[in-house]
Amino acid sequence: MSVAVKITFRPTTRQVIGRALFLGGVSALVALVPAVAYMLVVGHWYAPTLGGLVLVAAAVALAVAYAGARRHGVVLDERGIHPLESEGAQSNPRTERYAAWTEVADIRAERRAGRTVPVVYLSDPAQKPWRLRAPYSGRALSADDELDEKIFVMRSLWEGYRRGLSPRREHA
Repeated sequence: MSVAVKITFRPTTRQVIGRALFLGGVSALVALVPAVAYMLVVGHWYAPTLGGLVLVAAAVALAVAYAGARRHGVVLDERGIHPLESEGAQSNPRTERYAAWTEVADIRAERRAGRTVPVVYLSDPAQKPWRLRAPYSGRALSADDELDEKIFVMRSLWEGYRRGLSPRREHA
């Protein structure tokens, strides 16, 4: 009996929180610079306005970063590997990537920009390697202790599907 497989990898909750905190801090600093410059020009310091501006900027950035980070990911199914965004009604066929299992030449874990990410190499040499947006592992809050298992699952599905075999569940 053949079983339909659909596995979705997204950034972990800890990674989403870390990214949101980072972007929230950066946006708070960006909001703080013009406010301090204005207060220096005017010569009047008004701390509640400054604090409120920083809090609003940080809160908006946290919300936007959290919402955006949960949309990133990759889906593995019987067709192949495709980004999570392509499932939505607003997907753009010109920008989305898709790799059928028979087109995948290798799936490797590689270090890129301080992170370990799975990279899909396609059998067509004209195609660039595809660095997946999730799963990944990095420093501090972006660490994912289960990255090795996730890459093992990817490689296992690829090994089965590239030969035309689908995962089977054995019944006793």
